[in-house]
Formats: sequence, structure tokens, C-alpha cells
Amino acid sequence: MKKLYSLLAATTLAVSAFAQTTIYSENLGAGGNGVAISAYNGWQNAAPIVYSGTSDVRNTTTSSGYAGASGTGNILFNAASDTFIISGIDTSGYTDIQLSLGHFKASSALSNEVAISVSTDGTNWTPLTYTRPTGSNTSNWILVTPTGNIPSTSNLSIKFDSSAFPATNPPQMRIDDIKLTGTIISLGTSNVNKSKTTFIKNTSVGNEIYFGAKSDIKIFNMTGEVVKTAAVSENQSLNVADLQQGTYIVTGTVNGKNVSEKVIKK
Repeated sequence: MKKLYSLLAATTLAVSAFAQTTIYSENLGAGGNGVAISAYNGWQNAAPIVYSGTSDVRNTTTSSGYAGASGTGNILFNAASDTFIISGIDTSGYTDIQLSLGHFKASSALSNEVAISVSTDGTNWTPLTYTRPTGSNTSNWILVTPTGNIPSTSNLSIKFDSSAFPATNPPQMRIDDIKLTGTIISLGTSNVNKSKTTFIKNTSVGNEIYFGAKSDIKIFNMTGEVVKTAAVSENQSLNVADLQQGTYIVTGTVNGKNVSEKVIKK
């Protein structure tokens, strides 16, 4: 009994101990000379991530002055109808999700004209809010971290739009280095125990992990990095021969509940 309790406690601690992990990042590559979003091919991310909107990608007024500024490519907003939408981001299995981005405001801009919102269905949008510090409103880049609820979902969309720009003499604003971070969802001992009977059948793993339930799964190493994703069915195995020996956390959803299990790859 003591050994079982220790295993469950270790599993819970392993899941809880992860710090903020990067879920998604996009530095917009080399950029272009007014390239339409639909025509641009320099994105860091491929499918299932989808980029759309009416603004364009530039390589002028490049990002600088904040930690992680990548320079080169950025998105320009300079009309009252510009939009930029990122769809298909998988944030399931995370909590405390935080968005950050490089933000440029021209001297003619007022306050927070580029609206930021998130959606799980691409139709209903929830606004986020951000504020540039006093004195940072004259043609410079800073890193902003909008506040608000960013949901845990398999299909998050983020929308940036300039619908609040004035129709006459609209300001110039740009964004770059878009990043989402989060903490892997922590499960209590009871959930871990439940997952041992319905989620993963073998926690000591050779080249196959055997699952007892259908789920979209993620496998994390002990630094919180996603090393494998897959969709598995009940009584199906997943080949993990490509993973190095060590301890991993497998997360998924069973009967509508987030579940997690520690496995040891031998």
C-alpha cells in the first residue's frame, strides 16, 4: 500500500511540477513587402494551424527592444478593416494560459486600437485586454501580455482586428512574436487512480503504450515539452519506439474529464 501511495504521489507531483510551457509561438519568419496573409509562405507553423485575415505581412519597422524580439516579419494594421486570425491551436491539457506578443504603436495612435479576442468555434469571440505603459506610445515596440480567459480547447482561434481604427488617418500598428504559454493541467490522486484502469493499461513501457479508452493524447517529457501527439482508440496501442528511455506524462480526455498518467519508457 505504501508503494502504491508513493507512486500516485509521485505521479501527481510530476504533473504539478511543470512550469509554464510554450504551447504555440510564431515569429512571422522573414516577412515581406506587403504580402497578403493568404499568400505568405514564411510561417513557422504548418497545419493544423491556419492563418487568415485582411492585413498583410511586412519586413519594415522590425521588432526590437524587448526580450525575444525576432525582427524581420510582422503584421501591419493601418486601416479600419484589417484582421489577422490564427486558428487550430491546441491548448487542451493546459491551464493558466497566457498570451504575449510584440506590439508597435505609431505616434498618431490613441490607445489599444488593435482588439484581441479568442474563440473555440470561430464564431463567438471573447475579448482580451491589454494596456501599454505610460510613456510608451511613440513609435516603439514593447512586449504586451493581454489579460482575460484563454480556454483549454483543441481548436483555439486568436483574432487581432483594427475595427476601432478611425476611417480617416488611421494609425499604424504592428504585432510580432506571438506566443502562448500554459501549465499542464494538474490532476489529483483520485483522477490518476481512475486513469490507471480506463486510460493507460501499461505504465512500464517497451515500444508500445496500450490504451483502454479513446482519446486525443499528448506525451510530455519531464521538462514539460510535448514529444508526441496522437489520436488513439479503445484497446489500441501507440508505438513509442522513437522516444528515449525515461519518464513521461501522457494526458488525454476520458468521458469528458482530463486524465493523466506517468509512464516509464525502458
